[in-house]
Amino acid sequence: MRPRILVTGIPGHYTRLANGAHGLSVSYAERQKQPESKEDFLQELRNISNTGNYLIGEGALRALAPHAKQVPFWHLYNLSKSGGGFDEFNANFDICVFTCANLLRKGLSADAEAEVLSRLNMPIVMLGIGLQNRKDLENNLPEGTKRLLAILKEREHYFLTRGHESAGFLKDQGFSFVRPTGCPSVYFMPDNMRRSMTKLSSVKIGKARTIFSGYLGGNQDAILDANALAPQDTVPQYVVQDEFLHFDMKVEPNEEGRVYDSASGLMIGDLAYPGTEREKQRFEVRTFYDTNQWRAWASSMDFNLGRRFHGSIIAMQAAVPSLMVAVDDRMREMLGFTGLPAVDINEIDKAENRAEFVADHLAKLNTSELVDRYSDRERAFRTTLREIGIGL
Repeated sequence: MRPRILVTGIPGHYTRLANGAHGLSVSYAERQKQPESKEDFLQELRNISNTGNYLIGEGALRALAPHAKQVPFWHLYNLSKSGGGFDEFNANFDICVFTCANLLRKGLSADAEAEVLSRLNMPIVMLGIGLQNRKDLENNLPEGTKRLLAILKEREHYFLTRGHESAGFLKDQGFSFVRPTGCPSVYFMPDNMRRSMTKLSSVKIGKARTIFSGYLGGNQDAILDANALAPQDTVPQYVVQDEFLHFDMKVEPNEEGRVYDSASGLMIGDLAYPGTEREKQRFEVRTFYDTNQWRAWASSMDFNLGRRFHGSIIAMQAAVPSLMVAVDDRMREMLGFTGLPAVDINEIDKAENRAEFVADHLAKLNTSELVDRYSDRERAFRTTLREIGIGL
């Protein structure tokens, strides 16, 4: 008999429309949101913290058996805080898939996660779990995270990690079922992912309409990327994920009182961020709260050079050839495991001619090997889900 699967944790974009929950039932609004004022736009961004996270929940749900039921984490957390019973959930589900990201990090105490998972009397699958920096965690785990791991040790558990480093850390903590599988977002639309890699050799750097992503407001790397790679007399394209929340990127309403156009995803307010004086051409900046809209727009572009992992993954899901810049250990772990096309930040930033460096790198790639490795990782991911009993 197939297990009854509860899915919670990081959501897909569809949960934006959830407007209430009672027991096992979640209600959804029929009217799409249009967060065009500054207040509504920023609140929508705060709800997810990073729009790239939507790919995690979306990829997980698509990979699981179709009868899996998504319940927003906020509903389960509210129940736990109000003293509400979890009897209904424990009676109606056999296993919980908790979708997560870099949950193991110095600045995050997983108190909410520990509170909810302690009340679910069933095996737990931690899907996509990763660490930020192992050196920060040695003998220095936040208290809430310690409690979470202690709870998971007391029951049947499955850790499907973002890469080998996270797997090694969890094995050292004494956990048994630990498999590096990669982020579930990587295996969403796999045929397009493969197509994006096969198209890399045909990219014409300096002529290709390019998507840029990074940390505008935090650093100016994306500006230098665009100055070097964007075709002349074109407007370079930049996609936001969390810059308005965590970096020095600001927006003020235009004369209509709007900062955002819901139809196009275009930021239409007055944008400000450090480094604008260095831009050869001002970025056209977009934000997407709907992953289908994001992919549809991305599919019109020729190339993606991304300093954000999920901003690049969604371009690959749209079959756009992409090269990622590994900017930190978290990205290096994910890219090292999957073998997706990438360069290290130190290599590209020290290149005397950034456009020539990228063009040379693409010319040297063995796209057949890239596709084969990706396909091996995808098969292993799906095999692991089936082994646990939750896969298609």
